[in-house]
Amino acid sequence: MYPSQPGAPEGRHAAVPGLPGQPTRMVGLNSMGGSPSSTQVNALASFVTYVKAMEALDRNHFPDEYAIHSDRIKELKPFLRAHGILDVMEIKNPEVAAIIGS
Repeated sequence: MYPSQPGAPEGRHAAVPGLPGQPTRMVGLNSMGGSPSSTQVNALASFVTYVKAMEALDRNHFPDEYAIHSDRIKELKPFLRAHGILDVMEIKNPEVAAIIGS
């Protein structure tokens, strides 16, 4: 692991302006209420994981595994919709877009 650079913020942080003449301070987004919920993060991470795994499979040679990944992606659709992820994200893979129905 590489050491942190001096002055580089660790993790997800946002700049919060200080008083005039004081340096800007960095705070975690959790303290600002801007952090996504764990369900949202888990749904998005799971979606990406299943899509990448599905894309790596040959549908003709591994039909069962392909179907499992496809079903898992379908199960995640309500979470992705509820959190607005599909409103701001374009699905480039036509097979995945057909599964999601976007």
